[in-house]
Amino acid sequence: MFNEDMQSQRQTLAQQQRLSLSPRLVQSIRLMALPYVDLREAILNEVDQNPALEVVSDPIEKTMIRDSDPFTDFPLSSAADADDESDEHKDFIEGALHRSQTLQEHLLEQIGVLKIDQQVRATAELIVQNLDNDGFLLAAPEELPGTGSSQIIGEALAVVRSLEPAGCATSGFHESLVVQAELLASEYAALHGVRDSILDASVLILRDHLDTLEKGRADAMLKALAKKGDTGIRLDKQQAESVMDVIRSLEPFPGRMFDHQPDTWIVPDVYVKRGDDGFTVTINDEEIPVIGISPFFMDLDSTGNVSGAPANAPDARDFARESIKEAKWFMHILSRRNLTLLKLVRALVVFQQDFFLYGPGRLAPLRMKDIAAEIGFHETTVSRAANGKYLQCDWGLFELRYFFTNSVGSAQRGYTAVPGGVSKQNNLHSQESVKEHIRRIIEASGSISDQKIADLLANRGIRIARRTVAKYRAQLDIKSSFDR
Repeated sequence: MFNEDMQSQRQTLAQQQRLSLSPRLVQSIRLMALPYVDLREAILNEVDQNPALEVVSDPIEKTMIRDSDPFTDFPLSSAADADDESDEHKDFIEGALHRSQTLQEHLLEQIGVLKIDQQVRATAELIVQNLDNDGFLLAAPEELPGTGSSQIIGEALAVVRSLEPAGCATSGFHESLVVQAELLASEYAALHGVRDSILDASVLILRDHLDTLEKGRADAMLKALAKKGDTGIRLDKQQAESVMDVIRSLEPFPGRMFDHQPDTWIVPDVYVKRGDDGFTVTINDEEIPVIGISPFFMDLDSTGNVSGAPANAPDARDFARESIKEAKWFMHILSRRNLTLLKLVRALVVFQQDFFLYGPGRLAPLRMKDIAAEIGFHETTVSRAANGKYLQCDWGLFELRYFFTNSVGSAQRGYTAVPGGVSKQNNLHSQESVKEHIRRIIEASGSISDQKIADLLANRGIRIARRTVAKYRAQLDIKSSFDR
């Protein structure tokens, strides 16, 4: 009978504990799922509701005191002791990004991560600020104050023109088209070790015989070239069609694809920065208030008195103690949220190291349960931690869920994410890496059919059906070859 009573009491106590924990668990789950842009409001709301909490410092009010940070027992960055003040890339790494960028912002971010001479960098940044909405120069770079020598200006122009979108920092649409064609030809030669006759012919025609393109047809171009005599360009009809396809793929006004007014802001939750010793992962806490326990409530809890005066009622001390308990719990789950996010992104950097080293084309297949097993959390916790949060790295701004992608079959060896900093080769490619291949093929070839894209992918060892190409192309928001 005694044992039965004890067992019943334990069951009742366990039920009561589960009931008392339920609101805390709900709060923990909600806080874990909050992105950076909503976290500040959640913290300030909790301060308003719990009198035992107070804002120690608020960075928005420029009164932040790092030395009084109550979370010093929970380090949030592996680079806490690093000296980044002299880093030329600081603005890029710490800057908040928005969904729709201006052309200038997009170009400046790319310049910020390039390892180039500082004079060239400064001149390139001046040139970018001197572009109109089409991406063309408002004034000759030599006329801009603060630019360097003619050699520095030439190098800076080459840098800006090679950025995405290609062909900016030119005098007009004609020079922009020539620059874009030259870049395509150079990239092909660098990649394959040989020149491509079609791309080279496209450069010559754009540079020296633009008038032959007046009617926009391959046969008309051939006739116009024939009338000019010996131009040094030898093309049959099929080659002429290919040249026209290349030229049609170019953008005469590269800046027009960008908004000229900032739109909705997306602020990164975490930054991944590449350095000489590897990668550094840092939580974004720039606008997050630092909170702590109110000394008033600490005094009331410990003595039952406030400034020597007796408490008004016995309940005052209990109220203070309960408020402090809830405040400490909130601070704990806030710290746990940040630590979970930090562990998640550090694991992503290890599993997707090739992406962070070489770009989106090397994104490997990765499942959430693989990351969950690696960092010791349940898959649902990883899902909540990744939900709606963004990562800023050298390759741009990415939602964390972007790094979890299904695999696509390959005829040759691809890459799959594994822990330990090495990508194991096998017969899989991620969907995102295949999309990147498709995007680059279309950029280089213009109005190429989905079947032709599938054939080119097969040559690269990626076996997918034409309809799959069409689906991925639609997801990339690229029109069909007919509409292009």
